[in-house]
Amino acid sequence: MIPRQYRIYLRISGLVVLHLTVLLAAVAATGSRAGTLLSDSEAGRRVMVDYIVHFAHHLQWPIQVFSGTGAPFRICVMGDDRLRAPLAKRLKHQRVNGRRVELEQVNLGELLRARSCQIVVLGHMERESLMKTVGALEFFPVLTISDIERFAAAGGIIGFTGNGDTIALQLNKTMLDRAELKMGNSLFRLSREPE
Repeated sequence: MIPRQYRIYLRISGLVVLHLTVLLAAVAATGSRAGTLLSDSEAGRRVMVDYIVHFAHHLQWPIQVFSGTGAPFRICVMGDDRLRAPLAKRLKHQRVNGRRVELEQVNLGELLRARSCQIVVLGHMERESLMKTVGALEFFPVLTISDIERFAAAGGIIGFTGNGDTIALQLNKTMLDRAELKMGNSLFRLSREPE
């Protein structure tokens, strides 16, 4: 049994059936309170960082996105950067599929640079900037992640919602397919319990 504070729900868009052997229940996600983001709390940031690292290990990127065997795995942060410090701490000395991991801050106007990242974590930003960013990353092999309200519905790939008691992951399968990212059955299984 998952402790109440770590019960996580999953809603998948653009997919008829998905078989997962997961710790998550496939039920409709509960909405977060207006104005409250998961990244507003230290515990919420920890959970998001755990999942971001987990996704890096359990998704498969097309090999041509890397310029060679020594090319790094790039995780980029755009917008509000409150996840940058916990990500830097967690990613220190981390490798993804044998590649060293680089964490970068990308400015809102640097959309071409964002396209060369494997994961882009979008912090709080204006809705217009959000729509422009997810639109510019569509059809590129970039996993977009955020806890911005209705992120997956706006064209992002994985959206977090919740207030600490309940966490929901919303996966936009259509956008995942457009990014040509492949997921395995273990994608939504945490490799370790959140602290």
